[in-house]
Amino acid sequence: MSKLVIIDGHAVIHRAYHSIPPLDSNGQPVNALYGFYSMLLTAINILKPKYLAVCLDSPGPNFRNHEFLGYRAKRKPADHELISQLPLLESTLKEAKINTFSMGGFEADDLIATLTIKALKKKTKHKRKIVDEVIIITGDKDLMQLVNEKVSLFVPIRGLSETKIFKTKDVQEKLGVLPTQVIDLKALMGDMSDNYPGVAGIGPKVAIDLLNKYQNLDNIYKNLDQIKVSVKEKLEKNKDNAYLSQKLATLVSNIPLNFKLSQSKFDQTSFLNLISLFKIYNFKSLISRIQKQNPVKIDKKENVISNQQSLF
Repeated sequence: MSKLVIIDGHAVIHRAYHSIPPLDSNGQPVNALYGFYSMLLTAINILKPKYLAVCLDSPGPNFRNHEFLGYRAKRKPADHELISQLPLLESTLKEAKINTFSMGGFEADDLIATLTIKALKKKTKHKRKIVDEVIIITGDKDLMQLVNEKVSLFVPIRGLSETKIFKTKDVQEKLGVLPTQVIDLKALMGDMSDNYPGVAGIGPKVAIDLLNKYQNLDNIYKNLDQIKVSVKEKLEKNKDNAYLSQKLATLVSNIPLNFKLSQSKFDQTSFLNLISLFKIYNFKSLISRIQKQNPVKIDKKENVISNQQSLF
């Protein structure tokens, strides 16, 4: 089976920063970088992707900020120690020849949605699908809306020490609704993290009950007369906010990205270039993990890899 693994770059490095104790290399914090690559090595070993890509957020506002001025207004600024590691992430990904995507005005989630759709549509000249499955590495629940029979999430839990693959049934168990209903769940409940409103006074239980009975937001509003008065009044009063929240929660999947699948083919030998970088940052355990899975001979004098066998 041909798999494309897409990494939600900033979501994973943010999770890593808060999961790994402080580490530094010559005064430069590197704990988030260490955690990111620890997670990546785990994922590669388990998932064995044929294709690999990383999506990154771009600095500055995106289209959601223009739609709703309060979008993410209550989020605290990221720690300087984390921000200082983001350029290291980009440079090391480049060194490993891992294809990365970012675009001003859009979030990484939107890029992930776009890549997922594009990849699953690509076919050979014989009309055979090139990618059979897309697996997204993230800790972001927003991406659960993409899950289906060909798309799943690979989610770190309990820091980075454990992972779980979320398929449709897992999303339903976690949230109480199907992946196709995640957007409307957020439309009803709002989102404290992203600071969009939803329907004031409607929490998870009522929102889930409404969606289980009426399937989607449009049907809920078409059947207001069947809904008990107290809930009906909240829905009527906050209709604009509900549909605004639905729009904010919906991932954009048609961004005009220049995406050639061949450029995202996972190059195992190039990935070995990270060993020299891991030496600089004193990531001894990561080097050991790579070498245990594929022992390599390092020319200590030239610091180059002389064995180019498969990494995994």
